[in-house]
Amino acid sequence: MGDSLSTIPLIAGVVTGVCVLFAALVMAHLFNVTRRLRRESRRGREESARQSASEIPLMTFNRAGRPGDPINLEITGASGQLGASFAAAGWYRADEIDLVTSIRISVDAVLGRKYSTAPVSNLYLYGRKEDYAFERPGKTVRQRDHVRFWDTGRVSQDGRPIWVGSATRDAKIELSRTNHLPTHGISPDLDAERQLIVSELAQTGYVIAERERPGFGKETHGANGGGDPYFTDGMVAALTLANVWTPPLATQVRGALGARIAQAGERLVRRRLPKEGLERAAREVARLKQRRDTHAATAPEQAPGPHSR
Repeated sequence: MGDSLSTIPLIAGVVTGVCVLFAALVMAHLFNVTRRLRRESRRGREESARQSASEIPLMTFNRAGRPGDPINLEITGASGQLGASFAAAGWYRADEIDLVTSIRISVDAVLGRKYSTAPVSNLYLYGRKEDYAFERPGKTVRQRDHVRFWDTGRVSQDGRPIWVGSATRDAKIELSRTNHLPTHGISPDLDAERQLIVSELAQTGYVIAERERPGFGKETHGANGGGDPYFTDGMVAALTLANVWTPPLATQVRGALGARIAQAGERLVRRRLPKEGLERAAREVARLKQRRDTHAATAPEQAPGPHSR
C-alpha cells in the first residue's frame, strides 16, 4: 500500500512534465510559424502595392501574392464612425494574430468553443495588411461573419476617408496545408454576406446614402488564395455614414464588455444621427419584419411527429 502511494507523486510529476514539454513544443512551433509568415508576407505586400497603385482594386492578396477575396464593400466615414457603426450592429473588432491568440483559436477550434474576437488571417492591399477587421461571431469559432477594411487614401468631398472592404462568411475551420495553423473556409455566396452587412449597418441609423458601383462588373466565379470557391454578381455596395461624433475608442470594441460600454455611449450618438439615417433604419427593420412574416405565412406546416398531441 505504501509503495503504491509513493508512486503517485512520481506519476503526477511525469504527467506534468510531459504536459509542460508538449506546451513548450507547441509554443515554439507557433512562434517559428509566426516568424516565417511575417517573412513570407513580403510577396503579398509587394504584389498588392503593385496592383492597387494606379486603379481601384478588385481583389485582395494573400501573403504569397495570390488573389485573395474580392472587394465588395466601400464605406465613406471617419475611422471612429466606421467602428461605431459596426459596434452598434453588434459586431466586434477582431484580435490581432499573435502567439496567444493563435493558441486560443487552435484550442477553441478543437473543442468547438466560442471565440467572439478571434483573429482573421491577414490579407493585403496597398502594400499592407487590413487596417481593421470586424466580425459577428457564430455559435463556435468555426463559423462567423467578418469583413476587412483598408483606407484607400482617397477622401470624400467633406474630407472623410474612403474605405474598401472584403466581406465573407467563414463556414468551417481546418488546418492549413502550408503552415498547419487553423484557417477558415468561406461560404461561396459573397453577395449574401455583402447584403447582410449593408442591412445590419442600415438598421443602426448610421447609413445616410447607399449605391452600387461595379467591381468586376459581371457575374464572376472564382477561388480565393486558400482554394475556396466563390461566386458574386461583381458589384460593390458603397455606403456613406453619418458625419457625427463617436465615442472614443469606437474602433476597439472587442467583446461583450466593450459592446455594453459602446451601447451606453450609443444613446448619446443616436440623438445626433440625421433624419435620413433613422428613416432608412426604420425602413430596413420594416422590410425584414415583412420578409419574416411572409416566410412564416408561406412555410409549409410541419407534419405532426410521433409525440405530437
